[in-house]
Amino acid sequence: MASTTFEGLPSEIVANIVSHAAADIEDLQNIRLANKTLDSHATRELFRKVFIRPTEDSVAYWRQIADSAPLAQLARRAVIHTVQDILDESRYAEQDITEEVEEDYRKAVSALAKFPNLNSVLIAFSSVCLGLAENDDWQDDVMEPVSARIERLQLIFNAIKARQDAGKPRIHSLTLMNLQNQPIPEFTGSDLFRDVMSQLDELHVQMVQEYNEHGPDHDYTRIELRTFPPHFCSDWLSPIAANLKELSLYSKWENWGPLPGYFDFSAISFPKLETLSLGYYTIAYDNQLDWVLSIKSLKKLVMHRCMIVSHLCIDEENMVEWNLSTRDWKSTETEEGWGECYTYSQTWSRVFQALAAGLPNLQEFVFDYPRGEGFSRYRFKSNISAYGVEDRGDLATRIFPERYVVFDNGTLPMHWPEADEDGQSEWAGELLNLHEPNLDEDQKALDHLLEVCRSRQ
Repeated sequence: MASTTFEGLPSEIVANIVSHAAADIEDLQNIRLANKTLDSHATRELFRKVFIRPTEDSVAYWRQIADSAPLAQLARRAVIHTVQDILDESRYAEQDITEEVEEDYRKAVSALAKFPNLNSVLIAFSSVCLGLAENDDWQDDVMEPVSARIERLQLIFNAIKARQDAGKPRIHSLTLMNLQNQPIPEFTGSDLFRDVMSQLDELHVQMVQEYNEHGPDHDYTRIELRTFPPHFCSDWLSPIAANLKELSLYSKWENWGPLPGYFDFSAISFPKLETLSLGYYTIAYDNQLDWVLSIKSLKKLVMHRCMIVSHLCIDEENMVEWNLSTRDWKSTETEEGWGECYTYSQTWSRVFQALAAGLPNLQEFVFDYPRGEGFSRYRFKSNISAYGVEDRGDLATRIFPERYVVFDNGTLPMHWPEADEDGQSEWAGELLNLHEPNLDEDQKALDHLLEVCRSRQ
């Protein structure tokens, strides 16, 4: 009976039903056994995404699909891991890659043209990284130093370029997972980089930065936190901004945007951008969202774990070294030893009002801080698995207690201590709660923004 019912449905409806099982390979394999109708749809979903990492089994399976023309033509997205286990967060993890496996991996990736209908590539690096200064010390080696990351980028970009030169449909969507916040002008200044990036209309980036488990108190002083923002804006984003229809900018572990280095997007124009997703983007200045408000073509805005910093304590030397503007901050007195301390009075209610008034084509707004299972040694919270650039499509919209954050040089292991589930946080020896006093106004403004979005749909 079930088989007859499915066979009587229009093909597009059956395809949609089967697509909901796409995240579970075992489910798709079981669906293929049901009947011929379901088999064809499940097969398309099963091989829509091809995956490779530098292990013998993974390379062999990739080659098996690539060498089968009927299966290879089903692939739409290539997921390429640059290390054997990107989930291994041990600083001193080692890869056991033989020369033969490495050579086979490189050959397999280089033959990307064997998948004629690919339109999307995801490159995933290790989340553990060290800045160049640390990499000079052999004792501080990591699984994937900067030089290895550049080599992998060159390998994959060459494969994409060769595919373009062979007349295959272009790769229009690129996702970079765990892109280290290290300027690499020797790569971004190359013709290869420009040739591949110029073909994109979607770019999704999740950045990572150095973290030292046994000494995180100085991580925020790493030079790349100040040199990477202008490099990313000028080399990665500005040259392709005019072509982009979708853009995602995430940081894997840290609040980002205002400091230590400032991501200044104000000079970049996005005339075609329709979807923008931001993860852990943090507001510390009144004009910081002006670049978003200038994107009049924007139809969807995702703010994933985005926050406003309400209180800041910054060491006097860092204030000078970082060249921070305090134009929108109010100096405040704290106990001696906390550095220079400030408050910032921006609220989410005013941000929501600005978005409602300033983005005339906005039809969908997402604002969420989901929690999931799993432990993060970086956040020391059981919420990390629900966050990432690939999770941007699985969110709700709600007011969350963590939407206000503080920055404090004296707090370890992280200098951005987040509020708890009641909205309470500690800063400069004081207990703060920005959630409760702003709840009603923030909720009212969010409801209005959502109503405005619905009226445009």
